[in-house]
Amino acid sequence: MGRRARSRRLQQQQQRQRPEGAADGAAGGGKGNGAGWEGGYPEIVKENKLFERFYQELKIVPEGEWDQFMEALREPLPATLRITGYKSHAKEILHCLKNKYFKELEDLEVDGQKVEVPQPLSWYPEELAWHTNLSRKILRKSPQLEKFHQFLVSETESGNISRQEAVSMVPPLLLNAQPHHKRDLSSQMTWTTSAAICSCIRPRG
Repeated sequence: MGRRARSRRLQQQQQRQRPEGAADGAAGGGKGNGAGWEGGYPEIVKENKLFERFYQELKIVPEGEWDQFMEALREPLPATLRITGYKSHAKEILHCLKNKYFKELEDLEVDGQKVEVPQPLSWYPEELAWHTNLSRKILRKSPQLEKFHQFLVSETESGNISRQEAVSMVPPLLLNAQPHHKRDLSSQMTWTTSAAICSCIRPRG
């Protein structure tokens, strides 16, 4: 809690120091840390000359494909989320997402571009994992997206949704953890561990 309080104080100080009228990123910006869903961070400059020189000297990328290679590296990963907890509660969250928030995005356009509706990860059971190409900036550009954004923030802070990269969802599925299995939890708890626990406590069928 001490770290969160310090983070909030630092954010408040930065906001006070920001020139009046400066762009905030969206209406109502600066609310909470959002466990990764907030968009109040500065734009990352995805350039590193040492990185480029290292791979150029390795000559693992054909010269004619270098620019395409770098552009591919700069592409942001899709945002992915996993619905956690017991089956009945997880189903309630899923129903709310599909029948309320996702439906509101179906015909939505932002800056003249149609918003892509989140899609389930086809290999994850029971549609409990989803991915979207919506960036944090886009999430905060319209009232409909702002409501969806705040829902994600609230449910993430409540532990009902976990923002987690898709690759870290794979090991628990392959592990196929069962309630009678034992796992050493003396090391740091990870999202992979929490996913394995969820698979054990969530009733099947």
